[in-house]
Amino acid sequence: AAAIGSMPTTESDHTPAKQLTRWLNFSCPCRIASHKNGVCEADSFSDLTDENDRRGIKPAQTSFTLLSYDAASDTSLVVAKPVTGRTHQIRLHLQKLGHPIANDHCYGGELWFGDEEGKKVCDKSREWLDRLDRGGAAATANAKCSIVGAESKTNADTPATEAEIYHAAADRPREEGESILDFIEKTCVWCARCRGVDDIAASDQSSETKLENEEAVFRRTLMEYLVRSQGIWLHALQYGLKAEDDQGRQNTMCYRTKLPSWVTI
Repeated sequence: AAAIGSMPTTESDHTPAKQLTRWLNFSCPCRIASHKNGVCEADSFSDLTDENDRRGIKPAQTSFTLLSYDAASDTSLVVAKPVTGRTHQIRLHLQKLGHPIANDHCYGGELWFGDEEGKKVCDKSREWLDRLDRGGAAATANAKCSIVGAESKTNADTPATEAEIYHAAADRPREEGESILDFIEKTCVWCARCRGVDDIAASDQSSETKLENEEAVFRRTLMEYLVRSQGIWLHALQYGLKAEDDQGRQNTMCYRTKLPSWVTI
């Protein structure tokens, strides 16, 4: 993982930690705070008193060691060994330690970390999507179609509203000869949001309208891509599995992957 922060040193001789090959064994409970939105957190949770909230708290432990530090970006390359397997455990523990994965914007990092051009494009794209979400005149004119509800969202991050569900599915039975895939796409809120347009209800099905809708779909897809994470700097380097052979002996099988392009040692 590529985490934010500087290389630690010993108090006595300031020898880089990577030369000492020391491991930090960090234990901190984790829980899924919201199953619906996929939000997890790590803490002592001493303030949680509701039994339903405390039921999901699980012990978690991760071991970390430092490989290198880059002063220019103020980031460190670390190896993480999860002792337990909680959801988002490594990401949560690095965040709790104050050294989040640099481009993990969900847990303390920054989207498009170190990429100023990427940030500019992301901001422009989000501005365009926000105008579309609000049903602004400029966005509507560009898309040349109506928005699914003036106050509805067109991104896939916001839960569907009752109005959207009704608008997408009410009085829309499956037509004779219509495939199940076409029917699902016709009545799916998320499909409409990803298109960014309400072509489901469009009465004009001319070739010109269809072409305009296709262009709107492309713009919407591109904008959605540019405002989302391109992947965080967390790589599964090695897996190990303990197995018993025919003689009853315990063996460890390992599978190791190549280093990702963002690793520089």
